[in-house]
Amino acid sequence: MRGLIGESLAPASVNRLRDRLSGMFKRARRLGLVTANPVKDIPKLREAGGRLAFLSPLGEGAVLAALPTERRPLVTLAVNTGLRWSEQARLHWLDVDLLTGVLTVRLGKNGQARRVPLNSAARSAILDLAPQRRRPNDPDELVCRGAYRTVSRDFVRAVQAGQATLRSAGREDEAARLDGVTWHALRHTFASRLVAAGVDLRTVQELGGWRTLSMVQRYAHLSPGHLAAAVEKIVATPAVVASGAVNGSALRHNFESAEIGSRT
Repeated sequence: MRGLIGESLAPASVNRLRDRLSGMFKRARRLGLVTANPVKDIPKLREAGGRLAFLSPLGEGAVLAALPTERRPLVTLAVNTGLRWSEQARLHWLDVDLLTGVLTVRLGKNGQARRVPLNSAARSAILDLAPQRRRPNDPDELVCRGAYRTVSRDFVRAVQAGQATLRSAGREDEAARLDGVTWHALRHTFASRLVAAGVDLRTVQELGGWRTLSMVQRYAHLSPGHLAAAVEKIVATPAVVASGAVNGSALRHNFESAEIGSRT
């Protein structure tokens, strides 16, 4: 594979093609068309850590404005729930409970089900999708209609149109931030906004269904202030000392005793 396409494609692209080929052979094995998966033992290429692409609020607005009306709720739902497209595409109306404000992912990528709380924006997106139902009385009807290829193509076109709109408005900086934004960047947007809002990484991991905490660590830099706030919590303020919660005289006595002992 590397000899054929590795010279012209980035490692990440090669790895995605490898995964697609592997998936095709896995399906062929299940159907009894082949006896083995020849891609299984081909190692993935090492990918360089790149920029995490995600939507800023202004960028999101520009993209939504460029999207066909029926696609907008799909984007809003993804941004506010962190669902992978595979999870969103398998979402049935019976999985959505607007009374409790929770939707259920029956089978996530890591093989486990999870419950995702709906914020007000996600609720509105669900309500906007409801009129598109073809079988209103069928709880097994899918919430999100459309094949990934079609939805993704519309989204990429909207990103390009959004960039053009931002550039014409003199916001070149915001247009540049949309470089590399694909549908999966909506999941990055979900995580990055949670971290920037001060949500701890463990909670982000649980909400997004990431298998390990290390997979969420890449978003930690988006909230640089939380480290400074954390160490500040251990500082004994003068008010605390004066209140007697910390005995200043005792601390000085212990320090002086330790200093004398170190000299002997």
